[in-house]
Amino acid sequence: MIPEDLQDQAALYALGVLSSGETIAFEKAMSGNPELRAMVREMREAAADIGRTVPSKLPPPELKQRVLREVALEKQANPGSLRRPSLNWLPWAIAAVLLVFCGILAVDRTRLQHRIAATRADESLSQATLVTLASPNGEHPDAKVTVAWQPDQQSGIIMIHNMPPAGGGRDYQLWAVDAGHKDPINAGIIHVDANGVARVRFKPDQKATQVKAFAISLEREGGVPKREGPIVMIGNV
Repeated sequence: MIPEDLQDQAALYALGVLSSGETIAFEKAMSGNPELRAMVREMREAAADIGRTVPSKLPPPELKQRVLREVALEKQANPGSLRRPSLNWLPWAIAAVLLVFCGILAVDRTRLQHRIAATRADESLSQATLVTLASPNGEHPDAKVTVAWQPDQQSGIIMIHNMPPAGGGRDYQLWAVDAGHKDPINAGIIHVDANGVARVRFKPDQKATQVKAFAISLEREGGVPKREGPIVMIGNV
C-alpha cells in the first residue's frame, strides 16, 4: 500500500510540478518501490492521453488568485505546519477524469459504428434500382419521393421529403405493382413526420420479381390488405 503523502507526490511528479529538491527525494523513494513507479507511469500516461484529446484552453485569469488565496488560508489555519496542503483528492480526480474520458470514447465509438453501418447500407444501395415517384394529379408538387429497390433482397428503402402527413385517421401505404400479381402488393405503412420527412426500409409481403412500379395510396389508419384509397404518388421502374 502506497502512503497517502507519496500518492500526492506521485500525482504532482507525474504533472511535473514538484520542486527540484522534492523531485530528487521522490525519485529516491520511487527507485525502491515498484508499485510507486507503476502508479507514476499510469498517471503520466493518463495525463498524456487527456492532453492529446482535450483542446488547448487558457485557464481563467482568476484561477491564480484563487489558488494563492487558498494557500494563504491554509497557512493561517496551520501556521506552525510546513507540510504541503493535503492533495489526497488529486489521484481520485485524475481517475474521475479518466472515467469521463473513457465514457466519451465509448460514445464516440458507438457513433462511429452507427456511421459505418449507415455507410455500408448506402454502399449496398448503390446497386439498387432507383425509382422516382410523383403526384399523378399534381396535388403534391413539392414532394420528393425516391424508392431504392433491391430485387435480390426483396427489400428497399423509401425516402420522402416535403410531403404533408397523412392526417388524422389516415395512413400512407406503399404498394409494389408487379407483373406477376393481379393486385398491387402491400409494402407497408409509411409514416411522414411533421416536417414532411420519412425514411423507411420496406419489404413486400409477397415475392415481387417483376416490379413495374411503386405507388403510395392514402388509406384508413393502420392500412388495408388491398388498396382502397386514392393514389397520391406513383413511379415506374
